[in-house]
Amino acid sequence: MSYSYKQKIFADFMLKKIGMSNSADIEAYLQHLEKLYGRMVSFPSGRYYSGIGWQYSVSDCIDLIKAELDLKKSPKAIKLAKQKTSFSATDIANYEYCPASFAISNSFIIEQPSGEEFTETGKIMHEQLLAAKTTWQEEYGVDFSSNDLDGSPFRSSRLIFSGHQDQDRKFVNGNWVGVPDYIFQDKENNYFVVEEKFHYKRDPAKNEGFVGNDSQCGLIYDELAAKEAMNEQEQWSKYKGYFFSNHIVQVVSYIKNLLDYPIKYGYLLYWYYDKNNDEPYIHKVVGKLINLNDQTEALYNNAVNGVQQLKQNGSSPFQVDRLNMRKCAGCVVNKYCGHKTKRYSNLTFPYEPSFLNLFFATFPDELRKTTL
Repeated sequence: MSYSYKQKIFADFMLKKIGMSNSADIEAYLQHLEKLYGRMVSFPSGRYYSGIGWQYSVSDCIDLIKAELDLKKSPKAIKLAKQKTSFSATDIANYEYCPASFAISNSFIIEQPSGEEFTETGKIMHEQLLAAKTTWQEEYGVDFSSNDLDGSPFRSSRLIFSGHQDQDRKFVNGNWVGVPDYIFQDKENNYFVVEEKFHYKRDPAKNEGFVGNDSQCGLIYDELAAKEAMNEQEQWSKYKGYFFSNHIVQVVSYIKNLLDYPIKYGYLLYWYYDKNNDEPYIHKVVGKLINLNDQTEALYNNAVNGVQQLKQNGSSPFQVDRLNMRKCAGCVVNKYCGHKTKRYSNLTFPYEPSFLNLFFATFPDELRKTTL
């Protein structure tokens, strides 16, 4: 990890105040925060011709944990959400991701979501209607190379609906509501849905084996680093994607509940982007064809039944042993969650503010100011 000695001590202290006590969990949580929020930052420097230097920073990771600590110091200030009589495709997906995440999202008005930068970038890229500019193929595991992204519009499929263009339109089926990203009609006149997700991933093509910048010699080239860069680029070119169950459930939800069109199948697209001068660009996209079968039906029914039972009963057992610190670190409502501490084996709906209680932790001596 790239946390400094004092940053690591301070992060450990704050996470223990929040309630995490297992050192392995803390380590895994911090590692994934760094993967998500660690970045190169600029600073004024007379050493470089441009007057700007760059260094790697995990300050955003520290700030995120501190923001959670500050939020939980005043849990009564958290605004409660109005309870809904319906549930959405997103709700079902959230439950599959984590029941606590579902309960939190539907109990509080989330004013401090984590990863807002990624969410905003996703919204901007949604509006580009990238899927509508890509040639479709009805194949399992369809994989579009980056060369296809600026290709001709659909050759065989017609765009019927775009949720990004018609945000006021909602599809309703009883107490279910949903808005798919796209609905298309293929050349056999079958309707299909598309759900797209945007993931930040540093473009391996940027890594060419330069390991630093010297004011005298300029860029420093390293043969070992260049070889590692080539291996990384080759592996990434072969990557076909790992598709998360909560996203699959969301697509299945549309297939089963959209009544306005007889949806036959769906696609899940993952667009991977990087940035040049804060401008996002796509460098890879992978896709998965999703049909209704025993596996997808069981996945969907398990999530729907879980949502219904939690709402009806007001509580349910919480499987602490299934917690994944990587998922917890990447959750948009992690600041509002007490369950990632593994201290609670039950979950309530609405989410009880008592889950947000802080705990005692000794302030590290290394961080105390000393005077001579």
